[in-house]
Amino acid sequence: MLRASPAQWFEIVVASENATETMEVLARHGQMQFEWTGEPSAASRLERLHGPLKRYRTLAAELSGYWPPPVFEKRSCMLPVEVAAEAAIQQLELWVAAATPLLERLDRLRRERVALQGWRPVLGALGNVDLDLRALARAGPLLAGFCAVVPAETAVPEVAAGLHVETRFDGRRAVLGVVRREELSRLCDEVGARGGECLTIPDWFAASAEACQAALPERSGDIDSAIRRLEEELGALGETHGVHHASGVLNRLEWFLATAENIRCDGQYCWITGWTSETDAGDLNRALWEEGIEATVAFLDAPGDAASPSLTRHRPWLRTFEVFTHAVGVPGTTEVDPTSWLALLVPVIFGYMCGDVGHGLVIVTAGLLLRSRTDLWRLLVVCGIAATGFGFVYGDVFGYHHLVAPLWIKPLDQPLDILLVPIVAGALVLSVGVLLHVVQTCWRGKGRSEGVAGAAQLLVYWGILLAFLDLRFAWLSAAGMVLCLGNRLWRERRPRVLLIGIGHQLQSTFGLLINTLSFVRVGAFALAHSALESAIVTVAAGIESTVASACVLVVGNLLIVLLEGLVVSVQTTRLVLFEFFMRFYGGHGRPFRPAAVPPNQGHAHGNG
Repeated sequence: MLRASPAQWFEIVVASENATETMEVLARHGQMQFEWTGEPSAASRLERLHGPLKRYRTLAAELSGYWPPPVFEKRSCMLPVEVAAEAAIQQLELWVAAATPLLERLDRLRRERVALQGWRPVLGALGNVDLDLRALARAGPLLAGFCAVVPAETAVPEVAAGLHVETRFDGRRAVLGVVRREELSRLCDEVGARGGECLTIPDWFAASAEACQAALPERSGDIDSAIRRLEEELGALGETHGVHHASGVLNRLEWFLATAENIRCDGQYCWITGWTSETDAGDLNRALWEEGIEATVAFLDAPGDAASPSLTRHRPWLRTFEVFTHAVGVPGTTEVDPTSWLALLVPVIFGYMCGDVGHGLVIVTAGLLLRSRTDLWRLLVVCGIAATGFGFVYGDVFGYHHLVAPLWIKPLDQPLDILLVPIVAGALVLSVGVLLHVVQTCWRGKGRSEGVAGAAQLLVYWGILLAFLDLRFAWLSAAGMVLCLGNRLWRERRPRVLLIGIGHQLQSTFGLLINTLSFVRVGAFALAHSALESAIVTVAAGIESTVASACVLVVGNLLIVLLEGLVVSVQTTRLVLFEFFMRFYGGHGRPFRPAAVPPNQGHAHGNG
């Protein structure tokens, strides 16, 4: 695709009670960016939604783990959105009131289960200690038993320095004793500050540690069974109070609140407008009619002051190269989209600098292994394939130059050729950039001015380059200068523009020549890569131990792949952004940001 296409402007008018469902259907069946270009008017209408939804987010953060999964109705609500939100919150509040005693019991049981896990090593260490744990648990009313577990070298808090016993285990020590009941809280705070914890002494403990330890499995099983029963009761209570329906409604209304700021509602009707990537309104209208919404989407010309978002529609493998394009911006609708060009340029530059069959296969393998971790894995695979291909061109396999016959030359044998080829290729790349600039000036209606200036620049540039081969080509530079000056005179018809034109042409041509020389770094890195490989092979060959030699080869090649891969990636990015893009690409387009798909998990039920 040479250029991005503009998104399509759409409009639809619906009854206010159908606005939520209409936006959901549109967002679910097509890429829709809702946008209202006039004065905002939905905010005051939706103000009443903020309170219930804020309360819902608070409840969900604390309690959603106890709720049944949300159920989304075919129509999110048949009531006005404000009424539907209040009704759903009331359902949740009723569940909270009924569930609070169960939640408190569940919290106590879970804390006891955690405490029992902490008691296991303590009871094991207390086997030979003469201590009545039952009496310790039932100390009172003025005294309270405690069990403080602290790091082995940590001092016991002064409040517990009186009557107590100690035992050590696993680099920690347990201090058990009694304190005045009013000092128990302060003791536990000090223990926590010293990196320890206080264990609650269960009231069912027997006198001996052995008996308590024997009873732990049964008690833990009872706690687990009680927790499961409570969780089942909470789930059934959620079903009884319609929590699954209420949370479904509130989830959908959260989506609507985030999206509805971009529509206009006046009285009984809402005017929904925006941009879409769809090309046929028929599919959207059929989806609306299937939901019982009597309204029609119309594709119209956009308002005069509305800037259309850009649509690129790249295939997945090509989308990988958008990382370079988007580093500058989004291609505008009257701007060349360079992504397709990068699919050729980036792998060739990378492969030329990092050409080795073995290294390329390592990079391909790394890309495949990282496919679940990064979206750039395709870029690694493509560049690895390019490096493998250039490895055959150079005849390099992990630095060995005799395993594969080179299809072209060995870099270190003919370094001048390795340096000259990127310069010639760079001249072609820069020329393509100037030509793309000429093309997009025509799209903008400026071909007779800026387009002609670009063509003149190319003539001057290539006239200078070809003059190094044959001076007779210098006439191209003269022709380009005449075209440049004639173009300026035709546009402004003032003699002084000739001096401006000459200065501008000299400056731009000098910049092009300097940028051309920048591509020599591609050849330099290719030579450096080959030299490093040869050095590793030479060092490995000088080691008598086969194992040590193999280690040098493996570690050395891995370091080359990592370091050279990083440096070559940086240089490739630099050439793309600062040599190629600067000729034509500004990234001044507007990104297309479609609304998120509304939540619609679970089964769809009838209207509620």
